Amino acid sequence: MKRKGFTLIELLVVVAIIALLISILLPSLSRARELAKRAVCASNLRGIGQGMHIYANDNREWFPIHYFKAGSITIGPPAQLDDLNYLGFLGIQYQYPTAPDSYTGEHQSDVENHPSRSLFLLIIGGQQTAGQFICPSASDDEDDLRNRDPYTHQDYPVSDGEQAARPGKSRFDFAGYTKLSYAYQVPFGRRGRPRETLDTRMPISADKGPYFGPHLEGEDPGGSGRIPDDLSGLQPPIWTGSATPIIKYSNEEWRPYNSNNHNSEGQNILFVDGHVAFERKPIAGIHHDNIYTCINNADGYTDQLNSVIGQVGDQLCPLTQTDSYLIP
Repeated sequence: MKRKGFTLIELLVVVAIIALLISILLPSLSRARELAKRAVCASNLRGIGQGMHIYANDNREWFPIHYFKAGSITIGPPAQLDDLNYLGFLGIQYQYPTAPDSYTGEHQSDVENHPSRSLFLLIIGGQQTAGQFICPSASDDEDDLRNRDPYTHQDYPVSDGEQAARPGKSRFDFAGYTKLSYAYQVPFGRRGRPRETLDTRMPISADKGPYFGPHLEGEDPGGSGRIPDDLSGLQPPIWTGSATPIIKYSNEEWRPYNSNNHNSEGQNILFVDGHVAFERKPIAGIHHDNIYTCINNADGYTDQLNSVIGQVGDQLCPLTQTDSYLIP
């Protein structure tokens, strides 16, 4: 007896049903994957916070702060920071060590400094690994801790163009913008320097903000793998009224000003007390402080609009103990 097979129409109907099911399920699977990555990202940031507290236990309650030029002041923050450029120089140079005994030359950096150098102290001290600083939701990749020409220090020659880096000896920073997924409180200002004694509600680290990106001109010279950062061109929202309406902006309206790590849906934020929270707006700091901008108004939070919006650039910030200014 001849067995009857499927007709072409029946096969097409089955294929159409399968395609429909796939189109329905794929967004859900993609969403579940992103939520899992977000959780891992938060776990990494929480681990970084634990490393900071371990570091602080050995350093008089100070979170990691890399050497920087303090001008005529022997101890404490500098009187002015006009000669300190800490924006846009992530990972460009190796030659500024972290302690006098790690290198016989100058150990203070007056230029080419960046908050990333302070985070790298956790790798030098062994509290964290390079992989801990990568958020799986970001497009970054782990620093392999290899030194490559032409960015090698003159006292550590490279005969074959590449060698393993020695954190604290021949490497003092991440290799570039794409080797670090998290921002850090600017440690060079007169106020708000990272420390356990800051207000426990204050953000101290978070996913990288939207105001920086990889520098394109002269990127990766000589195949070195080193990609500096640069200002992205994005500016905080312009608002001339009171602060209340802009605080009430919807999550969608705030998306351009969120971290890019999670499709601009929000950012994981590490607070001084060690807990991590995912916030859908960047105004998660004290008094609705925008964590990615600085207040350059000497009146501080008497101008609430200034704290909600803030400014981006190399101003002498932060000016208050409760102003979060996370870079990059």
